[in-house]
Amino acid sequence: MTEQTGANGPSPAADGPLLRVRGLDVTYRRSRLRGGDVNAVRGVDLMVGRGETVGLVGESGSGKSTIGSAVLGLVPATGGRVEFDGADITHSSRDARRLLARRMQVVFQDPYGSMNPAHTVGDTLAEALRHNLGLPAAEIRERVLRALDDVGLPPGAAHRYPAAFSGGQRQRIAIARALVMEPDFIVCDEAVSALDLSVQAQVLNLLARLKQSRGLSYLFISHDLAVVRYLSDTIVVLYAGRVVERGPAALVAGRPVHPYTRALLAAAPVPDPVVQRRRQAERRLTATADRAAGRISAGCAFAPRCPFAQETCWSVQPELVEQDGVTVACHRHEEIAAGTALPDRTPAGAA
Repeated sequence: MTEQTGANGPSPAADGPLLRVRGLDVTYRRSRLRGGDVNAVRGVDLMVGRGETVGLVGESGSGKSTIGSAVLGLVPATGGRVEFDGADITHSSRDARRLLARRMQVVFQDPYGSMNPAHTVGDTLAEALRHNLGLPAAEIRERVLRALDDVGLPPGAAHRYPAAFSGGQRQRIAIARALVMEPDFIVCDEAVSALDLSVQAQVLNLLARLKQSRGLSYLFISHDLAVVRYLSDTIVVLYAGRVVERGPAALVAGRPVHPYTRALLAAAPVPDPVVQRRRQAERRLTATADRAAGRISAGCAFAPRCPFAQETCWSVQPELVEQDGVTVACHRHEEIAAGTALPDRTPAGAA
């Protein structure tokens, strides 16, 4: 498929998902002194529908932020393709990416680090409108004030500097900076992870409201499964650059099948002491697999940490298959889903 761009980026497609990632690979080249290349993302497929939120969840190093960066064109894809509204944008030129910015925006974890402290908030929000869209001053002012109002900040905020705002307010400013371009799609890369719980909840509610009022689609990236569940329609779980589980948010977060997804869920604190004790027991069970941490797996990457790993897990890479409404990459998915899987106590390295 060839790239089709117009005055506002890719020409809208009649149907189909807004974003489609097919077999995405991202490899970081490293110097010989630092070791071999790093396969950060391997064969990832995902789709984001119009008006949908897809959550990417995984621990640090899982590849989730790399996928977001590849979608935005911040890192090059070494394999596969990225399609936005039916157009192949995998290797788009700088000019094409500038047009894409009118429909595709990003909110990062640290909003202050991406703001010029010498510029007022109004100047920060107006900058992209001046350079990217070339709008007249009156329209720029209208868009800036509307975006500030949409994120719950007063008009006077436009005349103040970033240092005058709290962390939560700065994140609202970062969201407003994305909104002024009136995009269809926003990548939220750990957008609430640096905030305390009360402010985090406020920003999540804001993102949910904006999704409805502006018809936005999100690729929401986080290490916190509970946060991802709150905002997402679909959850994609990543481990070592591969998708290990994918499905509706209620199923993936409520009844996870893959042992890694279960470990992520067990790591999230809950107010119910009975549930918390059960989750702590599951975490201890997963930790017992560290006995095999020194063994290299040619199959499932999670095998060294998985309490259910058997010899097949060490030698054969599991394929994504359907299990109770989700897709999961696990050789023992049926046993785990049925609750009949027992931890494997075979000594590490034994046949």
